[in-house]
Amino acid sequence: MVRALKDRYGFLFWLRWILWFAGSFVLAALAWTGLLQLLFGRIEGPELTVTWVVATFGSWFLLVIPFMRKKEQIWKRLNDDQERAVDAWLWGMSVFIGLLVLSALLWSLRLRAAIAPPGMQGVWAKAVFGSWLVILIPFLVLMYRKADAIFTRAVARQTYQPKYRTHFVDRPKRLLPAGLAARLRSIPPVLPNGHVVTLVLKDGRRIPHVFVSRGEVLGVYGRPHPDFDAPDAVDLQPMSAKDLPAYEEEKWLRFDQENKTEE
Repeated sequence: MVRALKDRYGFLFWLRWILWFAGSFVLAALAWTGLLQLLFGRIEGPELTVTWVVATFGSWFLLVIPFMRKKEQIWKRLNDDQERAVDAWLWGMSVFIGLLVLSALLWSLRLRAAIAPPGMQGVWAKAVFGSWLVILIPFLVLMYRKADAIFTRAVARQTYQPKYRTHFVDRPKRLLPAGLAARLRSIPPVLPNGHVVTLVLKDGRRIPHVFVSRGEVLGVYGRPHPDFDAPDAVDLQPMSAKDLPAYEEEKWLRFDQENKTEE
C-alpha cells in the first residue's frame, strides 16, 4: 500500500489521465454549445455545425496537450532535440486550429443574418477559409523558421567537438590546502558551483583564472599547460564576475581525472 502511494505515475495517475481525456471532451462540448447558443440561439445549419465541431475538437486537443507531454516525459522516449520538436509541433497545431475556430466564429457573427438552413452559404465558406488561409501565411513562415532553428541547434549539438584542452593531473595535486578550501566555502561562488581565483604559490608566482569547486582545482583559463600544483598555494584571491575575461573555449585547460593523451 505504501509503495502504491509513493508511485507518482501508477494506477491513479493513469486513471486521472483517462478521466481527463474523456471529461475534457465533454467540458469542451458543453462550453461551446452554451456559448454558441448564447450568441446564435439554436445551433443549426452547416455553418454553425462546422463552427461547433472545429471549436469543440480544437479545444479538446488543447486540453489534452499537457497530459500528452507528461506521458512522453514519464516514458523518456525523446531526447532534448525531439522534445523541442514535439513542443513546436503541438504549439503549431494549437495555433493552426485556433485560427480556424476564430475565423469561423467571427464570420458567423458577421454573417449571422445570411446563414440559415438549408445548405451552406458560399459567402460564409469563402470568408472563413479564405481569411484563415491568408492569416496562415505569416504563421507558416514563423513555423518554418522555428523548425529550421530546432534543426540547426540539433545538428550543432550532435556534431559538436569541444575546443578546450584537457590534461591529466593526479587528484592530490588538484586539492587546495584545507585552510584555503575552508575559506573559499564561506565566499559566494562567482560561477555555478565554483569560484574563479588567483592562486599565490610558495615560490611567489601568481596563477590567475583558476576554477575551483569544493576545494578542488578543475581547470585554469589562459595557460597552455598545468605548471603548478594546488597544494603549493599559500593564498588565494577570489575574482568577481566583472574581473572574468571574455570566454574563449580554446583557452580553457581542463584538469582531467583520467590519464589520457592531451587533446
